[in-house]
Amino acid sequence: MRIRFSEIPAAGLELDLSALAWFPDQELGRRGDLRATARLGWEHGRVVMVGSLAVTVLLPCDRCLESTAVELAGTFHCRLEVLAAAALPAAGSEYCCPEDEMDIVYLAEEVVEVDELLRQQLYLLLPDKRLCHPDCRGLCPRCGVDLNHLSCDCGGEKPESPFAVLKKLKTE
Repeated sequence: MRIRFSEIPAAGLELDLSALAWFPDQELGRRGDLRATARLGWEHGRVVMVGSLAVTVLLPCDRCLESTAVELAGTFHCRLEVLAAAALPAAGSEYCCPEDEMDIVYLAEEVVEVDELLRQQLYLLLPDKRLCHPDCRGLCPRCGVDLNHLSCDCGGEKPESPFAVLKKLKTE
């Protein structure tokens, strides 16, 4: 969904985004309903997008790779500005972004790509560590069996570290 700045009234524009056209089905599985709302409005001459997002996604566990349902819910607040060519720093120079610019999304033109902003907010809600349950035992590093469901005959011995050869180089 593309909305031009000129289409946003002074009172704001309410959007119900529960339709699934923007959801990245190719990358994330989904379970249940998706609830997403957003409001486009004006604040100090800038376009602001404020909203909320709630969905349950299916993600692989980081330890055992079993698919697990993860509930995501959050709110977002983005200030949208058109990036003027004059505002760009010179090539090769560094730019330190002040804290009050951290929530600004710079656009090439005066058009809000609502679907793309929602996808970005969804990815920002994904957890860093995804576990099917807190005491997940994961996969055996030798034979690959899921230790949550089966035990293996590999024994408790750990394989020799590839860095063990560096002990020979250690001098006293």
